[in-house]
Amino acid sequence: MKKHKIYRTIKAIVVGLVCGIAIGLLVGCTSQQGNESLQVVGYAVEQTSAPIESITVSGVVESVTSRNVYTTLGFIVDSVDVEVGDRIRQGEVLGTLDTRDLELLIAQQEALLEMTRRNSEIALVDSTRMLGEATANITNNTNPHIIAAEAAFTAAVQRLADAQRSYDNARLDYNVESDTLVINAESTLDAARVELEARIRGHENAVLLQDAGAISQYELRLAEDALAHATNQYNTASTNFDNAVTGQQRTLEQLEDLLELAIASHLQAQNQLSAARVGAGQDIERLRSSVAIAEASANVESMEITLQQLQRQLEDSTLTAPINGTVTAVIAREGAVGMGHLFTVEETDNLRIITSFREYDLARVHVGMPVTITSDSTGSTVHAGQITRINPAATATSPIVEFEAEIAVTSSDINLRIGVNTRINIALD
Repeated sequence: MKKHKIYRTIKAIVVGLVCGIAIGLLVGCTSQQGNESLQVVGYAVEQTSAPIESITVSGVVESVTSRNVYTTLGFIVDSVDVEVGDRIRQGEVLGTLDTRDLELLIAQQEALLEMTRRNSEIALVDSTRMLGEATANITNNTNPHIIAAEAAFTAAVQRLADAQRSYDNARLDYNVESDTLVINAESTLDAARVELEARIRGHENAVLLQDAGAISQYELRLAEDALAHATNQYNTASTNFDNAVTGQQRTLEQLEDLLELAIASHLQAQNQLSAARVGAGQDIERLRSSVAIAEASANVESMEITLQQLQRQLEDSTLTAPINGTVTAVIAREGAVGMGHLFTVEETDNLRIITSFREYDLARVHVGMPVTITSDSTGSTVHAGQITRINPAATATSPIVEFEAEIAVTSSDINLRIGVNTRINIALD
């Protein structure tokens, strides 16, 4: 038994020295008459001549459930409605942010959304109606532009036919010399020529007879006058004939010009009719596009999402408690910009202690073991607890290998405060 005691004492001293060199946590070492022990902050091992019946570890009290209340809005803090230590229930108001500018922005977005909806509905109705009318006009052949173009084309066709007929008739008359004016003028010219030739012979005979004294000078003058008159008649008939021929040629040229003009007008009317038909088709496509655009404009989903985001910001501007508990931190200040962490709420009736066990104690402790908890802040009061978790992997704090563990405080009457240091004693089986 004495040999075993010496072995354990040497082992405890070696462990204490290694711990002091590695992490500087060695606080002190005390010795008692007939009973040697080594004490280390955070972990205490009692060495006695009898088998070890318990171990003591240390840890800090914390709440099982702790929630920080944040905001990312960046608004001015309008009010802070709680103080540290206030017990509150979930949903109670912790503070509010100034939302006057946000409320104006929401009103503006609502008005814009309503106006967009109304305008989009009107545009969609008008576009749909115009598309229906245009489609019906094509189907029923009542498109006004096409009707006007068809009427113009029909008139151009008639003018072309008339011009072609007039030109063909004039050309035929010219080629076969069947023009009435020319024929009459030629007939008159032939008659004037016969009359002139007769008057010439009569005048020549009158000259011979007058020279022979067979007729008087007066009768000679009558023959001369008749000759002059016949000459004038012939000249007039000749001029009229020439004018008739010239007029026929000029008329033929004019009719040819009119025919060319009618051909050009016919081509233009034909092109305009084709353009009207193409334009009607393009109008249908344009109106279909207008309907599609109006339908797309009527989709105000993105604007509704923006409004929902603004309304959510308005809701988030009232900061409420996320859980039942106690206010343990108030960072928010009235009049300051609210950004980031503003409040902390923790359950002060549901506490736990985070500690750790060394590797050579793992075989003697397990989840579910009861513990006792003491603290300098509570004096001699002893609280009950239970091991609820032992991590499966070690904490990397070489050369001392430790495993983090969680102790639940199970006492119903708890006067422990969050953040205090405690000692946890575990009675070994």
